[in-house]
Amino acid sequence: MNSTSNKPAQQTLQTVERALSFLEYVAAAESAPTVQQVSAGLGLNITTCYHLMRTLLARGYLERRADATLRLGAGVGALFRTYQLSFNINDKLASIIGELADTTAETSFLSTLDDRNVILKVLVEGSQPLRASGLYIGLTGNEPHRAAGKAVLAHADATLRDEIIARNLTGMAPTAQRRFRTALLQELEEVRARGWAVDIDSSPGITAIGSPFFKHDGSIVGAVGIVAPTSRFSEARDKLVGTVLDAANKATAVLGLAP
Repeated sequence: MNSTSNKPAQQTLQTVERALSFLEYVAAAESAPTVQQVSAGLGLNITTCYHLMRTLLARGYLERRADATLRLGAGVGALFRTYQLSFNINDKLASIIGELADTTAETSFLSTLDDRNVILKVLVEGSQPLRASGLYIGLTGNEPHRAAGKAVLAHADATLRDEIIARNLTGMAPTAQRRFRTALLQELEEVRARGWAVDIDSSPGITAIGSPFFKHDGSIVGAVGIVAPTSRFSEARDKLVGTVLDAANKATAVLGLAP
């Protein structure tokens, strides 16, 4: 008898996987695609794609324009609104991010540590003509590289910190993992000392900074910060860092622990 205790692979429904891939492709496309372009992009049979498209159109998750291009439908918006409501962000915290965006004119964010992930919860676009893009509510993962992630990891308990780091090193060679972890832990010490973390050029030409905020008992809640073109950040670095630190202190004060 085979005594192995390995768990069986988790079963998934291929049709559902394909439908979700279809939606994700449309959502990520730089310009509204046609069903033929989705078919080519995903490597799926065109007949299958037509079946998927018709189902998603019928459920309101897709819209088809007069020129036959596709975009996300109102059904996605309804799901997103429900998803946002689940975040239960304090209105005062959200207003701090609005003030941060007004003061800096840069895209501003609030992320929190939820269920062992650092999740972007509030996002306010900057008013500058040239500004960072690609962020979205619900963004998570890649914590050892993101400014918000590093700001949180610097103050997380060691067990959680190590779990999140290890999760993000999957696929790296053991030697590369050790080097990365050593460098990251050194960086996190610096983040704790100065009160803010930085992510420079993970997205080319973009810099993000994040500063942690805390609960009344001193435990980490999340981070607030801004994302800006690297050239503009370099010109106003000290002012922007100071403004983000002030916003983090306000967020901590809202949660009951004066800075």
